Amino acid sequence: MTFDGDAAEASFGVRTLTWTPDRGVAINGERVVIRGACIHHDNGILGACTCPEAEERRVRILKAAGYNAVRSAHNPCSKYLLDACDRLGMLMMDEYVDCWYMHKTQYDYAGYVSDWWKRDMQDMVDKDYNHPCVIIYSTGNEVAETARERGVALQRSFTEYLHSLDATRPVTCGVNIFFNLLSSMGMGVYSDEKAAQQAEAAKKTAEAAAQNASRETARKAAKPKKKHVGSEFYNALAAKLGCDFMKLGATLPPCDRKTRDAFAAMDIAGYNYGNRRYRRDAKKYPDRLILGSETLIGDAYDFWEIAKDTPQLVGDFVWAGWDYIGECGDGSPEFADYKTDAPEDRIRGGTCRVDVTGKMTPEVDYTRVAFELEPGPRLAVYPVYEKERPAITGWQLTRAMRSWTYPGCDGEPADVEVYARAATVELLVNGQSVGKKRPRKGRAHFRTVYHDGELTAISYDSAGSELARDTLKTAGETTELRLEPEKTVCRPGEMVWLRVRYTDDGGEVKPMEKHRVSFSAENGTVMGTANGSTYFQGNYAQTGAPTYFGEAQTVVQAGGGGILRVTVTDGERSSTAQITVTDAQPGG
Repeated sequence: MTFDGDAAEASFGVRTLTWTPDRGVAINGERVVIRGACIHHDNGILGACTCPEAEERRVRILKAAGYNAVRSAHNPCSKYLLDACDRLGMLMMDEYVDCWYMHKTQYDYAGYVSDWWKRDMQDMVDKDYNHPCVIIYSTGNEVAETARERGVALQRSFTEYLHSLDATRPVTCGVNIFFNLLSSMGMGVYSDEKAAQQAEAAKKTAEAAAQNASRETARKAAKPKKKHVGSEFYNALAAKLGCDFMKLGATLPPCDRKTRDAFAAMDIAGYNYGNRRYRRDAKKYPDRLILGSETLIGDAYDFWEIAKDTPQLVGDFVWAGWDYIGECGDGSPEFADYKTDAPEDRIRGGTCRVDVTGKMTPEVDYTRVAFELEPGPRLAVYPVYEKERPAITGWQLTRAMRSWTYPGCDGEPADVEVYARAATVELLVNGQSVGKKRPRKGRAHFRTVYHDGELTAISYDSAGSELARDTLKTAGETTELRLEPEKTVCRPGEMVWLRVRYTDDGGEVKPMEKHRVSFSAENGTVMGTANGSTYFQGNYAQTGAPTYFGEAQTVVQAGGGGILRVTVTDGERSSTAQITVTDAQPGG
């Protein structure tokens, strides 16, 4: 929007939006099944900031991954993100807050919601109203208040107020069905008294640690035992017991009783990890619209099969579409060779389809197959040289990756996954068949032996005719350090992302190449550097980083017109990329 005196100029879109049990969500009269991804507000390497090119890049990559919607978990999203969604055709569920009047942490928004919710919702609607990408408002995330009469009344007030501001969009709220029941029983409930006790305990142990000369001993002493509360409690519970217990718990009859009034107070019922209730509730509550407001990657196939013949199920938002800073305990442990000695260096959970650098994981391939966006087959291989098997939670599907380059591992066992919608899939190593399997929910597992060469998957229909194939090749002996900018022309002041990869002369990545790389820029500024590991020393505002399975990334802000030169080096090899900086070429 631009202003000129008393006049204002704004972009807007025109489309019809309806939501009914017999049609689900329809845009311009056509049913749209939401294939959504939850995202946090941060932009990875750039931290908790927003800029047009970062938001557009994120939307572009998520759209290429197969998603048609994003959820702004768990705060209202930026105007830049909305602009990018409008331009690129990405739908948006804009979310109000992560908590209501019950604290999740000591200094969160709960102390302000009673006085500020109307003003803040007004601001959210004012921001969103002209953006056609916004199709749903969400009033909150896993707010246990929805299991109580006061909370149900508040949700009703939220819905009615949002309708008064904007009657063209439906209202939902992400409710963890099982955790609502546990919270109503007093489990994991936050209190200021608990927080004060933990703060005092932390203070005493920190004082004791300060008197100890041993850094390791001090670190252990400074970490007091505490009882988890709020979201931290439920994340810890899910990580320990497995995510299936949430989905199974949600099927219990008391969970229905603790959520039905809240669901009746919103236009679309938001189910966090409640997919086992979809068919049952669609029959029991024929007027209820259901949204998988937060789901697991492994449930994508089941969701899609149900949604195809159940219009009441309007869509799904997987946790998470893009990796984010924080919430470090809900993913899987990092491989030992990428860990550091300091637990505080773990800065992310790794629960993502797209990692913090913008690289798609094989879980994107699985998702696209599950959603029938492509039939497959697509290959993924567990890193052959990694002998440990870090336990993963339901927020992650696999630690496999797309590579068949593991020098020195000849004869070692190899775990291979194939994603396909087919009657059978066959795996071949250097042309020799390992065997055939029937994919289960779009996924087949093979155990074979690694040999340099080619790994191939072939999919077949029920008559035994070949449908398609996918091949991974071993990289050659040469090793190059490649610096690859995502664009070769940019505007002055624009951000440019560049990926560094160790490859052979044909561009095949070598994941076992581990080096520390550093970046420099002429006519530009290195804004940050990162890799795909969940461990990172310091923060991303650095000019260097170790590679992670042969790759790393930097983001550089261009200077004035002319040539932006970015150089990467590991001390032995180096590579330079050139980007033309001009006002004549729009960014993209």
